[in-house]
Amino acid sequence: MTIRDLTSDFDDFPTSPHGSDSAHDYYATFTASQALANQLPKINGVSQVEVMRTLMREVQASSAEQKTLFRKSANAKEAAITYWIAQSRQLAKAHLAFTPEFPRFEGITKEYLIEIAQLSIEPETLIQLPTILQASGIVLLFEKSLPGMKTDGAVFRLDSGNPVIVLSLRYDRLDNFWFTLMHELAHIVLHYHMLGTPIIDDLEEEPVDLIEQQADRLGSDSLIPKSDWRGNDVLYHPTSENAISFAKSIGVHPAVVAGRARKELRNYKLFNDIVHELSLREVFFNEK
Repeated sequence: MTIRDLTSDFDDFPTSPHGSDSAHDYYATFTASQALANQLPKINGVSQVEVMRTLMREVQASSAEQKTLFRKSANAKEAAITYWIAQSRQLAKAHLAFTPEFPRFEGITKEYLIEIAQLSIEPETLIQLPTILQASGIVLLFEKSLPGMKTDGAVFRLDSGNPVIVLSLRYDRLDNFWFTLMHELAHIVLHYHMLGTPIIDDLEEEPVDLIEQQADRLGSDSLIPKSDWRGNDVLYHPTSENAISFAKSIGVHPAVVAGRARKELRNYKLFNDIVHELSLREVFFNEK
């Protein structure tokens, strides 16, 4: 596909060699986007032109260094993540545009995270979470991952200042849902100033940098206070009764406790009945 092919197919082109971008920058954006597009599998119902338009908008927002990286060494995983983020960014912008008086983001606190964590008690509140977070100026989206991605969630900031959290629901489990949501909210509390560049999270990986370690710690502590976790009996006697009792005492859903115990004990056969109490993909994607 050439630039001439691309620009002749639609009017709403994201960049222009005659506009604010130089012809050199325009060509760099096109080349980087094409490198990514070449790595993507065919997406049902989406034309190649639309794929390129979506990628170009995202690449256009990236630094010159990132464009060079995309051009020289784009791989399938990087391409899938870039397209996924680009799609999510467009959805978030549309959501703001079509929501009258969408609140400005004025910041959130660690105490706010604890309040959100306690909403886990009633699974019925899941469907209300986008509206609840919207009241604080946060956009919450659910977007299926693409082949080649190993991504649980992401968080970034729009030009309006509103943070956007995207959850892929890669694992259809309540514990993974709540830990991922709290991890992304923790990034907003701790790292809002850095969210001009998306933070992409694969929570199966052990956090190696300070930013991820901080978000892990705050997210986990918001769900289960460190002092309470130290004294609980679930790790020593991992029964459903103990998990349910402990969860009730701290005000969270038993899946939160069960998931934490499964991870620390490295035994993912435990508590299957609790963590799979309901299907999140059925709730948010209408999958049976």
